[in-house]
Amino acid sequence: MHAADHVGPGIARAVSGGEQRAGVEVPHAGPHPTPSTGEHRIAFRGVIRTGAITLGPGDLALLDAAGGDVTATAGTPGDVVRVAYPPRLADAEALAARLDRNHPARLVAIGNGATLDVAKQAWRLGAAGPALLLAPVGDEPWRAFAPFTSLYDPDGSRVSRPDPALGDAEVLLDAAALARRPERVRHLHRADSIVHAIEVLLSRRTQEWGRALAAAGLTALGRDAPDDHLAGVVGAGLVTEAFASTGLGLAHAAASPLGAHAGRTHDAVNVLLAPHVVAYWGDRVDWRAVAGPLGTAPRADAVTTRLTDLADLAGVPRALSAAGFSWEQVRAAVPAAMRSSGMPWLPAPVDEATLTELLRRAWAGQ
Repeated sequence: MHAADHVGPGIARAVSGGEQRAGVEVPHAGPHPTPSTGEHRIAFRGVIRTGAITLGPGDLALLDAAGGDVTATAGTPGDVVRVAYPPRLADAEALAARLDRNHPARLVAIGNGATLDVAKQAWRLGAAGPALLLAPVGDEPWRAFAPFTSLYDPDGSRVSRPDPALGDAEVLLDAAALARRPERVRHLHRADSIVHAIEVLLSRRTQEWGRALAAAGLTALGRDAPDDHLAGVVGAGLVTEAFASTGLGLAHAAASPLGAHAGRTHDAVNVLLAPHVVAYWGDRVDWRAVAGPLGTAPRADAVTTRLTDLADLAGVPRALSAAGFSWEQVRAAVPAAMRSSGMPWLPAPVDEATLTELLRRAWAGQ
């Protein structure tokens, strides 16, 4: 796909509010911004199936490196588009134009979460209206269930675009395709979604429905079952449904602009920061809801150790400096992190100086 020269007027209207700057993900209030009144709006309203991916002449298949070998066993689609990271709005616009020219019966996206986001945005932009099938087989499978996309605009900013209609897709979980993931990818996805679940459980915005979803997801994710390739993705789906109404927390607030600035997924950054965040909260937080599913004692040091072990399994460094970030990059992410939608709902207020010091320690690996 080739980059488009401009953003169409429909997309300009859809961009969420917030200052746009090159390399920084624009913060948003979440797909369903609601006050903390006990309300939870269902985010994923589509269909989830398990089974083998099959492709036919009526399909346009969107593939990345993670999904690239699936066509060898899934059949021959009528059209194939290949895409690579980073996910760009221009890719979605080009794909939408292709959908409108060729009128496939289905748009089938197979691959990483970023590729699924390109397909979701193209599906919303196009007028052809094919069925949308999302088959997560790589990094960030939770994006299959999320009613928003996160794509790079032409100016380099990564923008989240919430749209309830994006929760209407069909999601296919193919155990055999998931089994082909490298172990590092499986462990990273699991650790990232565990951090999401912890942040939902810590948020003061979370109500009982969201808390139950996050706890169930954390329980599924806490069981390391290498032969059960569906459990982790199911757990991630439950957690995504929880945070769609709640938002996330301190680790995600910093990981999002850091990942966007570096042009990489922020899952590894999220996993790296999580032990530092838990250590920062310490035993001011009640860790019982987290500790049970993770199999640890309900203390901050025990949860920190567990998260560090999960990061090690995923091959995530223990310091932001070791992950390739300069201190200038980390410091520059603080203002965007402070604007994150989850910041007002943390267990206790965090100011800019406190966050800067927390990130300094994470950068140094202290």
